[in-house]
Amino acid sequence: MSESKDPKDRFGMPESAIRAAMEGHCGILRAGMYVPTREEVATWPPEKLYSIIVDWMWESPSEIIPTRGQIAEVLAVLEARPDADQHRKLIAECREYTRA
Repeated sequence: MSESKDPKDRFGMPESAIRAAMEGHCGILRAGMYVPTREEVATWPPEKLYSIIVDWMWESPSEIIPTRGQIAEVLAVLEARPDADQHRKLIAECREYTRA
C-alpha cells in the first residue's frame, strides 16, 4: 500500500501504467480507465464516484487493475468521510473487492 497523504495521489497507481493503458487502447478512454485521486474520493458525491470506482475495480485494463491494498486505501478514505453513510453501496462494493 502506498498510504500517501498527497491529495493528488492515485492510490499508488503510477502515471506510466495509466499512459500504457491509454496507449494500449489507442487513446480511447473506456470504462475503468480513470483512476481517481485521494482528493476526489474524499470529496466527490456518491453519484459521481460510484461508477468511477466500480468501473476501475471490475472493468479496468490489465495495466491498471487495482490491488486489494489500493481498494483498501480507497475504502479507508470513504469510511473517514463525514458523509460515509451516503456511500454505503460503494463501501460495500469495496469491501467485497478486498475479500475477492
